[in-house]
Amino acid sequence: MNLEPMEFTTKSPITLIDWIIIISFILIIIAISIYYSKQSRKSVSDYFASGQGMPWWILGTSMVATTFAADTPLAISGLVVSQGIWGNWFYWAQVPQFMVGVYFFSRLWRRAGILTDNELVDIRYSGKAASFLRGFRAIYFAVPYNAITIGFVILALTNIIGLTFNVPKLWGIIVSILITVGYTAISGLSGVMVTSFFQFFLAIGMMVYLAVIAVGAAGGFGSILEQLPQIYGSAKASAMLDIIPSINAPNHGWTIFILYITLMWWTTGPTDGGAYFAQRMISAKNEKHSFLGYFWFNIWHVVLRPWPWIIVGLAAAVLFPGIAQRSPLTGELVKNPELGYIAVMLTYLKPGFLGLMLAAFLAAFMSTISAQINWGASYLINDFYRPYIKKNASEKHYVRMSILAVVFSAFLGGVVTFFLDSIFTGWLLLWAINAGIGVVYLARWYWWRVNAWSEISAIACLISVIAVILFVDSIVVMKGILIAIVLLTFVALIVFGLSKKAWRKEYLGSSIFIISMIVLSIVLVVVITLPENTYPWTLIYTLPISLSVWLTTTMLTKPTEEAKLIEFYKRTHPGGPGWKKIADKVKEDYSAGHTFNKRNIIGCIFGIIGTYAALIGFGHLILGKLVSGSLLMVLLVISIVIIVKNLSNEKWETGDIKQ
Repeated sequence: MNLEPMEFTTKSPITLIDWIIIISFILIIIAISIYYSKQSRKSVSDYFASGQGMPWWILGTSMVATTFAADTPLAISGLVVSQGIWGNWFYWAQVPQFMVGVYFFSRLWRRAGILTDNELVDIRYSGKAASFLRGFRAIYFAVPYNAITIGFVILALTNIIGLTFNVPKLWGIIVSILITVGYTAISGLSGVMVTSFFQFFLAIGMMVYLAVIAVGAAGGFGSILEQLPQIYGSAKASAMLDIIPSINAPNHGWTIFILYITLMWWTTGPTDGGAYFAQRMISAKNEKHSFLGYFWFNIWHVVLRPWPWIIVGLAAAVLFPGIAQRSPLTGELVKNPELGYIAVMLTYLKPGFLGLMLAAFLAAFMSTISAQINWGASYLINDFYRPYIKKNASEKHYVRMSILAVVFSAFLGGVVTFFLDSIFTGWLLLWAINAGIGVVYLARWYWWRVNAWSEISAIACLISVIAVILFVDSIVVMKGILIAIVLLTFVALIVFGLSKKAWRKEYLGSSIFIISMIVLSIVLVVVITLPENTYPWTLIYTLPISLSVWLTTTMLTKPTEEAKLIEFYKRTHPGGPGWKKIADKVKEDYSAGHTFNKRNIIGCIFGIIGTYAALIGFGHLILGKLVSGSLLMVLLVISIVIIVKNLSNEKWETGDIKQ
């Protein structure tokens, strides 16, 4: 059923008591920030890593708060209308990635003894390529990548401010930046994490309350289920309620779901728990707190948090079908189901509770934007300015420059916001340019042969392929360029590798795998035409092509210096067959601390099973599927028992990093 767009407008429902609550919340955040400002100004380490003394419950909750954001409830409730509940597999598919991160990477980040995850480049690789990679990553991820992330987070609060106070988008952006940049700049990571802890519980409490109010306003959950087919038609309504899409789901729903669960989690983004997740794990008291904090994050992020948003999304689909807003660039009325969440809030919350809800959105926004800004600034200062621009300045100088970097990151994100209309569009763009790099991030920890050129070639390949997909209009020309990239890779493999007897003897097995990836890339490009030039469809091209390019580059370039590899192994000792060649050259026995072992494999598997059992089980119980929901809860209990028993035998390394 094709609904007519309905513009949502409302007079500001804000009362004096709402203003008192909002202002009180802001004053509390400022007070916490000022309290931590003295500690954060001691050094860059204190500013960006909180002196590495954070307990698991603060750093884990801070991770959850960082991924909460003001954009997340809006985007997820919008997905319920545009795709269905199953659209949330866009991030539910990351469960294996997160559990692998808990068991196989969380301890390694703490053992590495670094300040930012980008600094890993210095201790893992060697030579001029490593120096270039660290500087390039610092700029690439801190400027364009981070600006896009900050942009769609600011967009969410801008939409809330715009609808609440009827102000233009530009003023919403300005207010959003001013709200956060001050306390982020003065407090450093300690203040960011402590305020995030407070902000998260306020935000999640109000989100649950809004879900209850929304269901009541729609006449009860049973009434919502009855009205959906009447408004959207039976086929669309059925798709909206599917936790797992049917094979016949509209708009290629089943294929998108398969791409999510089979390819997404191990190929896209910081698959090893990098970025601001790593920043938290690096800040932990020790590796036990790093492990438990990341595990705590997983429980909240996937299992406990999304369902209140989904429920509001279903209620909004009934209460505000066809909700739309005018584009600030064209003035055209555009449907935007993401606004349904805001409309429910503004329409049905009473004075006082609306103030609390707006404070909750401020909390969600501030916890995320502050983390993003702090992380981006840490790259700019610790990984670019300090090593390449001004090497031997005082700590006070670097802290002052860090504050300027925070302001710069916020301003750049505000500029990007003005050109975004949809939060989910920003998500897709961000994931598209990262689709394939995740394999390198996994491999660099557990295979000694990965070098700086591996990451450089993977990033360069992905940027090139995505640029071709997005900006070359002719499908024939686009496919021709992609095939040319793959064929050039094949030629390089033959000329600089397989033509040499000694090289062929050492890398024949790797070459066979690379050639299979090259053939697969060509077949996929020739046979498949992408239905849409957006993520996750782009994975069909980017994954095999990037694998072909970076593996070929790895095999054709010199490995990291052996002394550097030995030093890295002594620091982190991940274990596994990929490090056997290096481990055999180390006199000390680090096997007791290996993370690649049977115990962690079992724990990870049941962590994944338990998380999905809880996630889908809660959904079935909410939707009235009591038998399947109860069976999944039993499976959850079994998984918890196995995980707890497994962890009881864990021996933690809690001392200083071994050199």
